[in-house]
Amino acid sequence: MTHRSWLPIAALGLWIWAAAPLRAGSVLDLLPSGDLSGAPGEALGWGFSISNDANYIEISGAFFCTGVVNYPSSCGSPLLGAFEDYISNFNDIIVGNPTSTDDPDTVSQIFDITAQTGIGSFTIDPGAGIGTDSGEIVLSYYEYIGPDYDDATLSGGEQFMWATASVDVVPESAVDVVPEPATAGMLGGALLIMALVGKWCAGAGRETVAHCRRPLK
Repeated sequence: MTHRSWLPIAALGLWIWAAAPLRAGSVLDLLPSGDLSGAPGEALGWGFSISNDANYIEISGAFFCTGVVNYPSSCGSPLLGAFEDYISNFNDIIVGNPTSTDDPDTVSQIFDITAQTGIGSFTIDPGAGIGTDSGEIVLSYYEYIGPDYDDATLSGGEQFMWATASVDVVPESAVDVVPEPATAGMLGGALLIMALVGKWCAGAGRETVAHCRRPLK
């Protein structure tokens, strides 16, 4: 058979390969955003949404890598604080597939530092200067194949998914400060007392609170 006779067969194989649906794999989204900001000493963190389109996956680790990231061969350490893994240290996250009945094909968690949920926390160093740590959140996971997770078998070695992330350190004055309820209540009570005193003084013929302190002539 000549080389020319192979061309239609090769073209047909290429067409079949191109027409076949590509596996989207596992997708990581950071919640509410990959970009965080806070003042020195503040603890921040990421929630997550993980979707999967085939088999089962189990999360085995989380990392915040900075700089040029190609985990595991290239993963720079953040300079402005420390990352702590919640998703594998305190949780057991298993994501199913669209046809599974035991585990959902999308799993989400918000970040909660008390409940230790989400991907993990980032505590900004108290002495950190203004700047940004930018890179990627990397999740490692294992894939299992089977009719359900309990009967599934491990397929291959550790795999990875990632999402762009950053932490921006800003001055403390730039962080919105919300008064504590007790403080707000005390302030409101003081303003009410001042208003009542002013009203009483006015009724007594005194123009201002300062005049109220002096007896009428």
